[in-house]
Amino acid sequence: MYAVKNHLEVVVRQMLEDYLRDNPIDCSCEKCQADIMALALNQLPARYCVSLRGQILTEFESHTLPGQARIMSEIVRAAQQVSASPSHEL
Repeated sequence: MYAVKNHLEVVVRQMLEDYLRDNPIDCSCEKCQADIMALALNQLPARYCVSLRGQILTEFESHTLPGQARIMSEIVRAAQQVSASPSHEL
């Protein structure tokens, strides 16, 4: 059976790590990072792939300037939302 993978999850995780390194928020625990990823991914179109060729194509798409700008925009929005209202006690 083939594995179906949403390549955007990998991209969002990497970009979120970079964002949090340069822009600390009140809480960047594992739960808050998962909340940020979920919020951002829900606003972005999924990019599923099955083959190596599909993975390369979706990776190329996500590394274009408009693609990166949209992803980072959603990460920033989600980080602000989670920072303002974390789903746990601080």
